[in-house]
Amino acid sequence: MRKLTQILFVTMLVITASFVTSCKKDTVDVDPSPAINFKGGSNYTSADATIGTDASILVGVNASSNASTNKDLKKFTIVITTNNVPSTLVDSTISTEVFNADYNISFPGVGVYRLVAKVTDSDSQSSEVAFNITVEQTGVTVKKKTGIEMGSFNDSWGSFYSGTNELVYTVANAKLNQSAVDFLFFKGATNQNTIAAPDDADANTISDFQLGDWTVKNQTRFNTTSMTVAEFDAIGTTYEFPEFNATTAASKLNNLVTGQVVYFKTQAGKRGYIKIVDLYSRGDVAKFEVIFEQ
Repeated sequence: MRKLTQILFVTMLVITASFVTSCKKDTVDVDPSPAINFKGGSNYTSADATIGTDASILVGVNASSNASTNKDLKKFTIVITTNNVPSTLVDSTISTEVFNADYNISFPGVGVYRLVAKVTDSDSQSSEVAFNITVEQTGVTVKKKTGIEMGSFNDSWGSFYSGTNELVYTVANAKLNQSAVDFLFFKGATNQNTIAAPDDADANTISDFQLGDWTVKNQTRFNTTSMTVAEFDAIGTTYEFPEFNATTAASKLNNLVTGQVVYFKTQAGKRGYIKIVDLYSRGDVAKFEVIFEQ
């Protein structure tokens, strides 16, 4: 009987211990970090994306104090890292429970950029969100030719130009390279200094050019532009040409003036710009610079 009592006592201890353990209140760990997220919507970038070199992104951020601790937000940063080199874009000291802001962000060149937005509260608790931006080259490769001097139809200077070959041709050489000639220059009695396509009707009335003997006359077309000399000069080795308006394009542009920039498109589809550098005092000799799509 005593042995049975001991067994029952031990059993009761175990049951009691189990009961006490099972009745103990559970503890839940509360994350004390503040909240942060990127704004969504069609205007915002909030996830990994690929853009061109001429593009920028709109990044919106919402942040708030932790719902349990209610600690004020004290600092907000945006850090962009590329090639393992971080750069701080935004470093703001704040004092608020709720924070939101928008940022237009552009990138210096081709590459992969990691954007990290981080918020820190008064207890030094922090949270961050991030995404990657891949920047790819846009536009086409172009080449720039300077110091191009051309004369009118009765001048010893060549009057014909090939953008592909980057050469000025005389009348005789142009006839031998008809398919390469993109435009020609002359000074007319009425319309003065003129750039024209080989198929232009007025150019074909100038007997000195001997265009009547040509079998290939490239149909280059021209548009005026509002481009400044500085904008022309700033174009590097790549460029994204605007749409060429074929409706307003002409086979020639006349009354040229120094500093003017002409937009052209060849029959082969190559686009480019002609900058009028100098018309000299004579007027029938011109100096150009040409940007030509490769």
